[in-house]
Amino acid sequence: MRKMKRNLENIKRRALPAALIFVLAAYLLTGCIQSFDAEAYVKSCLDALYMGDYEEYADQVGISVEEARSDIEGQLDDSLESAFVGDTVTSDEDKQAYKDVVVEIYKLAKYEVVGSEEKDGDYVVTVSVQPSNVFEDLDEGFTAMITEAVADGDFDESQTIAYLNQYLEQRKAENEYGEAEEIQVNVTGDENNVYTIPEEDLTNIEGALFPGAV
Repeated sequence: MRKMKRNLENIKRRALPAALIFVLAAYLLTGCIQSFDAEAYVKSCLDALYMGDYEEYADQVGISVEEARSDIEGQLDDSLESAFVGDTVTSDEDKQAYKDVVVEIYKLAKYEVVGSEEKDGDYVVTVSVQPSNVFEDLDEGFTAMITEAVADGDFDESQTIAYLNQYLEQRKAENEYGEAEEIQVNVTGDENNVYTIPEEDLTNIEGALFPGAV
């Protein structure tokens, strides 16, 4: 039982970095834009990160759709690899299923760009978000699932990620949204008209969209 608890703590720590996958892509959210629309830029970034819709983002930052997809999905793959460092028991199939369910969960993101203000060449963009409850009570819910599996004699360490995938699929199917709230996103430009969204602001959006993910 003590070993199971250690394994469970390890896997729960592994689950949360995957919830931060898209925040890590913040470093990619820059672009040299001649005719700048801050609201369109922020929406295109969110659409790329959460919906896997790269067309407008690629157009905004002046790269191809293929480059945008490769950059952001490559960041996703790198983050997953980091999450599973030292894991010698999880199958490649379960790791891929984990990636797939996280990508699908992030498509539940509910947001709308509702306004912006410009000041000295920088912008503050307001995004209205509705929180999803998918990641709420992750520790308690997943612990209960594993505890039940142990009690039934069905627990297998090599299947821990499979259990997590099952739990997340269930949470995705039962997803509910809370009341909308507004988040302020800073968009700053430099002398070369390269605009950037700070990682902190994307983290704030992440936390508002998916409480418990950060």
